[in-house]
Amino acid sequence: MAKKSPTGNATKLNALLRKARAAAKGVEGPFDMDPASQLVLSFLNFNATRKQSERAYDALMESVVDLHELRVSHPHELVELIGENYPGAYDRVLRLREALHAVYQREHDVSLKTVAGKGKREQRQYFETLPGTPPYVAAQVLLFSFGAHAVPVDDKLCVLLIAEGVMDEAAAPADAESFLAKQIKAGDALDTHLALQAWADKRKAPATPKPATTRVAAKKTTKKKTTTKKAAKKTAAKKTSKKKTTRTAKKK
Repeated sequence: MAKKSPTGNATKLNALLRKARAAAKGVEGPFDMDPASQLVLSFLNFNATRKQSERAYDALMESVVDLHELRVSHPHELVELIGENYPGAYDRVLRLREALHAVYQREHDVSLKTVAGKGKREQRQYFETLPGTPPYVAAQVLLFSFGAHAVPVDDKLCVLLIAEGVMDEAAAPADAESFLAKQIKAGDALDTHLALQAWADKRKAPATPKPATTRVAAKKTTKKKTTTKKAAKKTAAKKTSKKKTTRTAKKK
């Protein structure tokens, strides 16, 4: 029997969006950035808050001459700049450098000016095939820099959507992104993304619960251990009692 694909709940999504949009009034996106810079910021924004990503971006750009220098910088240098405690810091900078190298190989420059002249499908393919680039990053660049119909979803947002009942428990970020894109009109995608980002930034992702089978197994194991301990105590008590009886008998 074929496994069902994770689904979403449109009613709960609409209820969540009403709250998120109300709380995100006045929030604007970084529209004044060139696409290559937007790529860097989007890498920093993935699984992080907007405040974290903007601070990290400023720290990087204040320390390098341009994106060329950023591309050839050593990973440990970049980690020091954004902070070792930044979410997934080392893996993040490795992926960022890989993507910038790929852009350089394609364009002979760390620039995405040629992408603007491509069709929507070609633009999507360009970023989705960019080495090291998570789908969230590709979607955010396409949305901010090229006006694509995309609603970026990272791991944290996906977990929060599941907790709100918007998505099934088995949903992955790609499932949530696909569902949101179907439910939200292209013209509303940008406002929706900004609202969901602002909403997610104020929340801590709930811990993923252990599978029920694991919990049950743990209880059974604990019970067995307790029973074994009790049995051991009884046996020890019997031995002690037997020894005392033997000693008393000898004295008599």
